[in-house]
Amino acid sequence: MLLAGAVSAAACSGPQVYHQNAAPAPGSPGPAQSATPTKAPAAPLTANPLTGLKPVPSGRVFAVKIDDTAAGRPQTNINAADVVYVEQVEGGLTRLVALYASRQPTQVGPVRSVRLGDPELLAPYGRLAAAFSGGASGVVAAVRRTALVDASADIYSGEYFRSSAAPMPYNLMVDLPALASSLRRSTATVRDVGFRWSDSAAGLAGDRVVHQMHTTVGDTTVGFRWSGGRWVREINGVAVRQRGGAVVSTPNVIVQLSKVSVDRRDVDSAGNPSAYTQSVGSGRALIFRDGKMIDGRWTRPSTTAPTRYVDAHGVDIPLHPGGVWVLLAARGSIVHTS
Repeated sequence: MLLAGAVSAAACSGPQVYHQNAAPAPGSPGPAQSATPTKAPAAPLTANPLTGLKPVPSGRVFAVKIDDTAAGRPQTNINAADVVYVEQVEGGLTRLVALYASRQPTQVGPVRSVRLGDPELLAPYGRLAAAFSGGASGVVAAVRRTALVDASADIYSGEYFRSSAAPMPYNLMVDLPALASSLRRSTATVRDVGFRWSDSAAGLAGDRVVHQMHTTVGDTTVGFRWSGGRWVREINGVAVRQRGGAVVSTPNVIVQLSKVSVDRRDVDSAGNPSAYTQSVGSGRALIFRDGKMIDGRWTRPSTTAPTRYVDAHGVDIPLHPGGVWVLLAARGSIVHTS
């Protein structure tokens, strides 16, 4: 394995631009955001901005919180998501935030609890319908004060059900079409959140061939191997499969290096505090597409602004159409490639 680079705060040189509220001191993340969603683009969309593919989805967009521990795998219909974020939670573990617009399966899960950083992460999507199952004391109340629309199992219990494939709490599923029909509040449809798409990455600066990559999110190793024209998720060299047997894969992987701090407002039943990942600001980003890696930067100047991924010349780095996984790793995380 070759070292792509020890990513440090120094590697993320340049001014860090945050929301108008002051950035929290280390160990004390800022409050969940409740900003007004961004306006729809003036020009009509010609393709799904979350995948770069036609047609443009016309229905609601859901963000589903999904377990990402060994006990929660295999996940159900994770490949149907347009965008998947991997975030750090408590104890160095990871959880997924999966965005469903193109396809909305009747079974998605296992559904787990919300975190205080989720409203900030998802603000560019507008008044998004968030499917989750509870949260720590005070967290759910804080999330309900943001732009996210609570579409959780606490409110829409009939659209959630327990699977017989796993024990509680790793067996809660959500039926997205049923949830869409039952929602009593208007929610956002698909919109531009900053991703750019192109079948070709010709001319981008600094790209090089990569067959395999992995990094850590929290204390969890998250890795992918280039195989059959897609990045296949691996754990300990073994391909991860969703329920039903299909390998978990994506056309693109982004490692977005961000400031992560301990969030003592969100503590689990074992006394472990969660982590808060700041998704507003700027930093280094490594983009993996077409079996290559492009070293660039991410930038998001305000809570409702889209996140741009640019190369060394400030040119937007396009993704291969079809969807993306974004790994929200901490500054200083090492990205290994071979």
